[in-house]
Amino acid sequence: MRTISIAVLFLLVDAANGSADRPAWTESRLQGTPEPPLPMKVERVHPNLSLQSPITAMDLPGTQRRLVLQVSGHVSTFENRDDVESMDLALDLNAANQKVNPDELFAAARDLTLHPDFESNGYLYVVWSIRPHDVEGGTRISRFQMESPIEREAANAGRVDSLDKVPPRIDPESRLDLLSYPSGDHIGASLNFGPDGYLYITTGDGSLPFPPDVHKTAQNIGDLRGSVLRMDVNQTSQSADGTTLPYRIPDDNPFVNVEGARGEIYAIGLRNGFRAAFDPATDDLWVADVGWEKCEMLHRIVPGGNHGWSLYEGPHPVDLEQTPGPGKVILPEVVFPRSESQSITGGVFVPPDAYASSDIVALADEYLCGCFMNGNVWSIDTQSKSKTGQPPVPRKIASTGLKIIDFFISTQGPIPEVMLVDYAGGLYRLVVNESVDDSRAFPQRLSETGLFADTANLVPNPGVVAYQPVATMFRDGIRTLRLVGIPTQDPINPMRKRYVPGTVFANTLVRDVLDADGNPKTIRLETQLLSFDGLNWNPTTFAWNDAQTDATLVPAMGATQTFRVDDPIWGPRDWEHRFYSRDVCITCHNVANPGAASLVPENLRDETGPGSWSELAEAGYLANAKPKPGHEMVDPSDETQPLELRARSYLHSNCAHCHRPAGGATSKMDLRHIKPLDQTALIDVPAAQGDFGLGADTRVVDPGHPQRSALVYRVATSGPGKMPRVGCSAVDLEGATLLWDWVASLSPHPDANGLAAAQEPTNETLQSMLLWRELSKASPETSKNTVAEMLSQEHVSSSPVVLGLLQPWIDPSQRTLLVGDMPNVEALLALQGDAQRGLQWFYESAGSQCRQCHRIGGLGKDVGPSLAGINKRRTRVEVLRGILDPSERIEPEWQSHTLLTVDGELFVGRILREDNDVVVVQHADGTQTKLHPDDIEVKRPNDQSLMPAGLLSAMTPQEVADLLEFLMQINEAGELPASN
Repeated sequence: MRTISIAVLFLLVDAANGSADRPAWTESRLQGTPEPPLPMKVERVHPNLSLQSPITAMDLPGTQRRLVLQVSGHVSTFENRDDVESMDLALDLNAANQKVNPDELFAAARDLTLHPDFESNGYLYVVWSIRPHDVEGGTRISRFQMESPIEREAANAGRVDSLDKVPPRIDPESRLDLLSYPSGDHIGASLNFGPDGYLYITTGDGSLPFPPDVHKTAQNIGDLRGSVLRMDVNQTSQSADGTTLPYRIPDDNPFVNVEGARGEIYAIGLRNGFRAAFDPATDDLWVADVGWEKCEMLHRIVPGGNHGWSLYEGPHPVDLEQTPGPGKVILPEVVFPRSESQSITGGVFVPPDAYASSDIVALADEYLCGCFMNGNVWSIDTQSKSKTGQPPVPRKIASTGLKIIDFFISTQGPIPEVMLVDYAGGLYRLVVNESVDDSRAFPQRLSETGLFADTANLVPNPGVVAYQPVATMFRDGIRTLRLVGIPTQDPINPMRKRYVPGTVFANTLVRDVLDADGNPKTIRLETQLLSFDGLNWNPTTFAWNDAQTDATLVPAMGATQTFRVDDPIWGPRDWEHRFYSRDVCITCHNVANPGAASLVPENLRDETGPGSWSELAEAGYLANAKPKPGHEMVDPSDETQPLELRARSYLHSNCAHCHRPAGGATSKMDLRHIKPLDQTALIDVPAAQGDFGLGADTRVVDPGHPQRSALVYRVATSGPGKMPRVGCSAVDLEGATLLWDWVASLSPHPDANGLAAAQEPTNETLQSMLLWRELSKASPETSKNTVAEMLSQEHVSSSPVVLGLLQPWIDPSQRTLLVGDMPNVEALLALQGDAQRGLQWFYESAGSQCRQCHRIGGLGKDVGPSLAGINKRRTRVEVLRGILDPSERIEPEWQSHTLLTVDGELFVGRILREDNDVVVVQHADGTQTKLHPDDIEVKRPNDQSLMPAGLLSAMTPQEVADLLEFLMQINEAGELPASN
């Protein structure tokens, strides 16, 4: 089936080869998404304005002009007209600094804010930095002054009829440096004037991502970094050495009288506070804090508060061995897991009169924040805790496809508007989405998408063409058939991230399985789609039916299905295939890494073969591009190719979609094939994310010593630190062996690390790595027998690191004894659980569905009741039984109903609101439907909970015990006792 399908798909290319008039794909019915439309969307403003990496923007008070700061240091203004085409430069920070300090290299401007009395004094404040990293005093907060309206009028001298047409200027000689701290990767850099008139500054920890908080600044009250600062810029003061400071430290700053502390510090424990806003209802300061590995955080800043970093990242321990700063750690108010946000951007509070006329969404007084990586925008009721006692719940209101770097409120129109700054180069307004709900019209079957003229035989419609990368990612023995559909005759240019709206990539996953009689057959498992709507890449998945005639849309939360396969080591056995949730898809396919990651010239066969880049370009599907010499990719399994080329191709296809600039990974590695090896941050770079027992001086790649290389360990294990994290469940033995052989071929460094590595290892992990290599070379039967004999010994290691390396040769039925569909309740209750491990499982495990419906602290959703403090409401037995059989006891406020409308439509969900005007139904996936009471014919309560049964079946008994212990210890604030 696979050979025939690929041949059929390439026929279209052959027919169109050399034709300038290739067919456009006109059959597409992929409009929108399967979910109801979000209540808000964005509209481009000033579309003719050319912006290069804008970092912040705002209205200019007293005028009808806007001001924008670009990362280059250009401060410019322009008339607030939609047809404006140019900006007027008011200040060039770089040029101004060069006149004073010609030897300094300008790095970037980060933020700008205006003095509350700007209209009278013209003061504006800018955060900017110089290169290189870690320069003392390399980050500066400087004040400049813009000319006054009187000066502008004098300069105008009646030449134009409006001062708005007179470009304001900022005097570079007016520069006054208020404060400096060391430059670095994370410098925070948000400026806000508070209701008290003081200037608040967020500072980052100054570190590169790895090691985390290398200078240990965030817990050090003697260092300005990793903090919120507060100062009075309207007064001067004297420092201890008699120097005049251009500001005054407020007397009520929390550390003013603490020996060794910097009095400017207002709160500590931030990693990279990026954008802040004051709640007008409470005067609380809210700071968005960019996370490290596991989550993004939103803090309600407490004076003198310790907000955790780098002891913790949200609820996750990071470095508990360091000396902590003063005060108990305060957990974030909201935690976004990495599947939802990869780089948070703080926002604004919506004025009461903005969107007041809309009956689609109510945003008055709510806080908006966004994500730089995926372009989503969330609305948060920051007062929910005082109203309901529950933590704030983020509500996704828009999916913009923008690199959101800032928000601002514009008041120059008839009503306030929320504006977004797109780092890619544009300004947008947030508007109500009046679109008709077409989610029910979204194709429910693959045959309805318009991709195929014959779905059963995968014959594409005109304008849909196949391509076949040479190197593809490991997927547990799955093969792939790839298509791209382009709705116009314009070519796409993936190299420059230029796509035609309506472009769709389709990836059909094919695997060899066994039928009911044990006979081999090839089936299609799923077809994954990425649809481009002009801003966003929307992922959907269709699961193929048993007859292999069509595929059905998979729910947003994903699904699993079990197949019988012929395991190359264990023979016939059951294998579970996971259809990943859409949130998992966008962790890689985000605004920084759009479209198909495999579609690069060097990865499409040879230069002239079927499906090559040149062939598809000649046919009009792709823009012309040539492979970069020396960067060609090869099939990693092709042993006739050079070893390093195979290894680099493997790393690109399996890892580089995340491990690249802005790809979403938290390491500094860049594993794209186009990077020279010495620029990948692989060779001899310390393994900052954990040594897994390999040794304190473990490197990512230790040349000549694969047994000591964290990279090889991560690919070889199914235990702690396994990579890749998604896409496969088994260990890629062939790929791990390839990396082992490549690292072994590299010339060792004649240093202490190399000498230590050459010695016979005595530590358990190193011994296990060497054993893994021997097992991978031996026959399956020999390796299985060796491991079975080891495990039968009385003192066999129970280390998950060791067992993770041995897992391919451990009987699948003994690897993880799952709870299954008929759990032993007494046995589960008798197990001793670990609350900290349970916390990790709840927050991190790909198998955890709890957070899809329940909240703890700042993480999760409110489809079901909060789990924080559940130990006050239920006993241990009741909690376990409630998970095993959620319908046994349903609290009244979480009762679901079935509603039948007069038009015959059926809705099931929890009723959130019911009055004379509307009935709001919340469904199991968190979406809502609004119905008019007169349209409801039948409404009845359900005995079945919205929470499905069987959620524990795929967990191990120990994981259940750990989760149960976590739930029984977590308090109402979402915190574990200090001992945990």
